[in-house]
Amino acid sequence: MMWWYAFVPSVLTTTVGIFSLLYQYFAFKRSPIFDNAPKSFLNEVISTTLDFFSAHGDLFVPTLVVGAIVLVLYLLLPTLMQAAMIKAIAQKKRGSELKIVEGFSLGMLSFLPLFEYNLLIKTFSLFSILTETAFIWRNLGSGAMKFLFPIVLLVISVGLVLTLLFTYADFFIVLDKKPILRAMGRSAKLVILSWQHTFLIVILMLIIGLRMVINILAVLLVPALLFFSVGFIASITLSTIGIFIGIVVSAIGLFVASYFSGVLHVFANTVWTFSFLELNEEKHTKEAMSE
Repeated sequence: MMWWYAFVPSVLTTTVGIFSLLYQYFAFKRSPIFDNAPKSFLNEVISTTLDFFSAHGDLFVPTLVVGAIVLVLYLLLPTLMQAAMIKAIAQKKRGSELKIVEGFSLGMLSFLPLFEYNLLIKTFSLFSILTETAFIWRNLGSGAMKFLFPIVLLVISVGLVLTLLFTYADFFIVLDKKPILRAMGRSAKLVILSWQHTFLIVILMLIIGLRMVINILAVLLVPALLFFSVGFIASITLSTIGIFIGIVVSAIGLFVASYFSGVLHVFANTVWTFSFLELNEEKHTKEAMSE
């Protein structure tokens, strides 16, 4: 399940995370907060890219095609694999197995509503809020950031509460075929009614938090390996060999980081799916008894 449903999405998300982190670092470094460079990092990247393709026009179309494919995979594949994984885990919990192809087919049935839900939920995710906060800080300065800091804390708090309330929305969408808004409402109701499981939910959130920390460390590790390998090895040997070794070492680091991220992703989804099935069954039993 990890290799088919989690590894490739982990490679994509880890790679995008690396470039996002590098962009944030250099954007802050060249912002008025630190270097106050005459040219922003984004402008420098755009001008450098245009200069490169002006000198190597034959690479423009292949690069555009590869970039478009990677973008489409990054936007669509994690959601599809998430739906397939939830289906496969639920079937295994119920005592039957799903073939890999069957998991893909069943995942496709829930893909569109789950994709729409993920687009909606990412609006108030912690990563999105921090990214928007970094943009405000870089462009408006520390003075504006001090004024907006309480608002940012409020938005983060609301986002965390909503994330907790919508914990089971994915599973209502995939397993119970509920529409997006109804799934979000059912999830909030299930979390509130299962208040005795609050401690369990907190533990599960800590597990997810641990996964995020490991992902961040992995994101930091891969570019560090690249820069160290290229800088150190190229200084003592031929630059071509140094770059080659740096790429190989970074590829190994990306593989290891994606592997552990995929394992943790499968584990976290298994815990959440089992919890949803048990709590939902308990809720239905109580409703039937009350009738």
